[in-house]
Amino acid sequence: MALVAYAAFVVGWWKVNGLPLERLQVLGWVAGGLFIASVGRPDGGLVRIVRDWVPLAMILAAYDLTRGVADTLGMPVQREVLVRLERIVAWGRIPSVVAQERLGPYTGPVRWWEVGVSLVYLSHFIVPFVVMGALWIGDRPGFRRYRNALLALTAMGLLTYVLVPAAPPWMASRDGLIGPIRRVILRGMDPFGLDLGPMLVKYGPRFGNAVAALPSLHAGWSTLTALFFARRTRRRWWALLAAYPLAMSVALVISGEHYVLDVVLGGCYAAVAVGIEQAWYRRSVRRAAERARSATARVGPPVPAADRPG
Repeated sequence: MALVAYAAFVVGWWKVNGLPLERLQVLGWVAGGLFIASVGRPDGGLVRIVRDWVPLAMILAAYDLTRGVADTLGMPVQREVLVRLERIVAWGRIPSVVAQERLGPYTGPVRWWEVGVSLVYLSHFIVPFVVMGALWIGDRPGFRRYRNALLALTAMGLLTYVLVPAAPPWMASRDGLIGPIRRVILRGMDPFGLDLGPMLVKYGPRFGNAVAALPSLHAGWSTLTALFFARRTRRRWWALLAAYPLAMSVALVISGEHYVLDVVLGGCYAAVAVGIEQAWYRRSVRRAAERARSATARVGPPVPAADRPG
């Protein structure tokens, strides 16, 4: 009953204030639900929540703050080179421009597929933390592995944003480098009456970085989620898992938020992050086994019951 009441409160808050676009805010909502769900459980409680989630919140807060200033460090913003690379990848075309030419105009009533585009895009701010919450309840080692892979991917993305600031398609269009693109990623939320404008105004100046486009962490996080659970599910479910990063990629390109190149690179970064996490996990397992063998060697082998005195 407490969880149902909490969920109703969260939905009501979102309805009044808009969907949360700050990671710390989403983490706070998830942590509140976990605390309620952990009441009475011997392995739950506030202490464990603080231990597992506060370091994650601090790291992601640092990421948001540094991401917001990454484009002020003097590195040149890449524009023309990305357009040239995108034309090579897409056989001479700019997929975002072609998609909007075929699907536009973006005026008048919102079409059904625009709702899907917006929902998929916004899931980036919700799904990873809900996944971590579910893993925290049912699979603590899995929670730690998913969290570590996500942080590795985020760190690699931040380093790239600092070293290679990159203009997204809508910005290149604004600068006249490619054909017309309208930034319409949130139009699909209009039928729900969700006013995301105030949240974007609040979120953008503090944490946003318009030239943090290469790689796409929207594509990267969704790909990482699919790769993580692919190891834990049967192959017949892999197509369903792959549908999420594929839908995210299509939404990003249609809306002009990312080039195909950004999306592909985001997926590659996700694969590398999963590989790093797996290597770290195997190393941890080996070290734990070595410590166990060392402890056994110091204590000596167990004495058979028949040989024990008395």
